[in-house]
Amino acid sequence: MRKLLLSIVAASMTLAACNAQSGYKVTGTVEGMPDGKAIIATVNGSSLDTLAKADVKNGSFEFTGNVSEPTGAYIMVIGQRGAIPFMLENANITVNAGQAGLTVTGSEGQKIYDQFMAINATAQQEAMKLQQEYQAANGDQAKIQAIQEAYAKLMTDAQAKETELIKANPDSYVSTFVIVSGMGQMEYEQLKERYNLLGEKAKASAQGKAIAAQIAKLESTAIGQIAPNFTITTPEGESISLYDIKGKVKLIDFWASWCGPCRGENPHVVEIYKEYHPKGLEIFGVSLDNNKEAWVKAIADDGLVWKHGSDLKGWQSAPAQLYSVSGIPHTVLLDENNKIIAKNLRGDELKQKIAELLK
Repeated sequence: MRKLLLSIVAASMTLAACNAQSGYKVTGTVEGMPDGKAIIATVNGSSLDTLAKADVKNGSFEFTGNVSEPTGAYIMVIGQRGAIPFMLENANITVNAGQAGLTVTGSEGQKIYDQFMAINATAQQEAMKLQQEYQAANGDQAKIQAIQEAYAKLMTDAQAKETELIKANPDSYVSTFVIVSGMGQMEYEQLKERYNLLGEKAKASAQGKAIAAQIAKLESTAIGQIAPNFTITTPEGESISLYDIKGKVKLIDFWASWCGPCRGENPHVVEIYKEYHPKGLEIFGVSLDNNKEAWVKAIADDGLVWKHGSDLKGWQSAPAQLYSVSGIPHTVLLDENNKIIAKNLRGDELKQKIAELLK
């Protein structure tokens, strides 16, 4: 159940609506925030752009500046973990956080965002209950199947409610902010569907353009596309490319030695390989490890006898970035012509699809 609802990822995010004033003033107090230098930053791809700086004393801060349009931003103390996400706009914004929760005042847009949060608060509570049930299932496959089906329905229902809210507010920066906040967890079709709900004004915004750019990136590895080739290094130090591997059906398996769910899935993948390799299945294991010894040991310990490669760059792995991998295990199923047939299948679903293709 690693795929999170996009707004759950952004569950603590808050915002303030734009008004006609020429700049912003963000003041507030956060209990427990250490003294030091704080910044307001926005995410630009994989990096942060600093927009403003301020001193934090006794948890209080005040930022001033100007933005050309509303944008998702974060307050954080330099050198400290954690961040407070919010919508930065040219308005007087007050941010207060403590044991009672996080509040942002001075915003009409907050009313819209609160509706997103109401949907997700309920979904998050139910998801936590299902997670506890999943952990208590102790391998009972019937219970696990029922829990997985309940989780899928929970996510589908919550996403449907979000979709209706976006439809009702197509040009709201709240809608674009929510989509941007969760698009790293979304596949091509889902993200494109959300983007198409936006109005032209929202699409023309910086966040709208960021969504469009992500869609273009995902499109190159969407189902039905020819999988882009890549070359990495084997444990033996040789170069190997995706197209070097020949088979009637090919599975790219993104994993890592440190990934618990990956290691838990490996025995099932081994069984699939033993049964279907004689019929034409090939697997290419692409590791997001950065420790070669741990990677090689995991291959041996788990009995992964197929081809492997890694550039040992962890989450900065070039193949993982090429395929927009945001969580592992992540699988990509190809036909003999390297056409992408399916993505992110695991367990029985993966076995059934391979059996269908090699019958």
